[in-house]
Amino acid sequence: MRKSISPLFFLRKAIGMKERPRNLNLFDFSDYRIFLRAFFESAKQSRVPISFRRFAQQAGLKSTNFILLVMQGKRNLGEESIPKVTAGLKLNKQETEFFRNLVLYNQSLTHEEKDRHYCQLLRSRKYQSLQPIQSHQYEYCSKWYHSAIRELAASKDFDGTPHWIAKRIFPQVSFGEIEHSLQLLEKLGFLAKDEHGRYRQSHSILSTGAEVASVALFNYHFNMLELTKVILERLPAERRDISALTLGIQKTRLPQLKKMVQNFRQELLKFVAEEESPEEVVQVNIQMFPLTREEAGSTKEEK
Repeated sequence: MRKSISPLFFLRKAIGMKERPRNLNLFDFSDYRIFLRAFFESAKQSRVPISFRRFAQQAGLKSTNFILLVMQGKRNLGEESIPKVTAGLKLNKQETEFFRNLVLYNQSLTHEEKDRHYCQLLRSRKYQSLQPIQSHQYEYCSKWYHSAIRELAASKDFDGTPHWIAKRIFPQVSFGEIEHSLQLLEKLGFLAKDEHGRYRQSHSILSTGAEVASVALFNYHFNMLELTKVILERLPAERRDISALTLGIQKTRLPQLKKMVQNFRQELLKFVAEEESPEEVVQVNIQMFPLTREEAGSTKEEK
């Protein structure tokens, strides 16, 4: 049987580390700058500690402090410098491709770019083997009906079949999509089969937390906004409640307003926590964002 080799095996040989760095695996990182900092921290423990100057020589970098500036977030890696840095890190082919996409993901200026490179990261076979739940979470957030089907599973008359779900869910979803969604929800642990082989909810409450901090969650909220436009056209007013407020407030009170929104969200979760046999699945979207610039004449939001 072929023995698995740590991603930093060749690095250890190249710079004379006393032992293989523990808990330092490129595929465990979602930020390449943090990985670089961890790399140089581990390198300090080697028999021949590697300096920024020596690394620059090995990688063929012109500036001796370039990698330090990159780690500090003062410089970015470009198409020309990425292969040099991966060569200096002694990464193999699979690691090099992952590192390149990680760099492009971290440095993306738009969500479209970030989403594209994040998808490339998820396609890494090594990453999938180490972080299988990440790709499932990404997929869960990519379609609005996954969370809706999960909530439908708590209904008293739910029988776990795509046919039953197709009759209840709105807007319409195909049988194939429903079957795939059920499998995905089971992999994530959101649904589980009972003694009769029928799907049931595994937990009563599922919350992603207060801050939207990942591409997957950005996609989730974006898709819900898109769904709202569909609902506005297809659902009569008596079946929905969509409103908006435009408020004037002092900047110092924004954190307090945000806290009020978060508290209200928690109240809603508590309100439905004891619901044993829901008859409807509803989506509640709460948005709060400034309609003015941070400073007069600033273009920070456009960068």
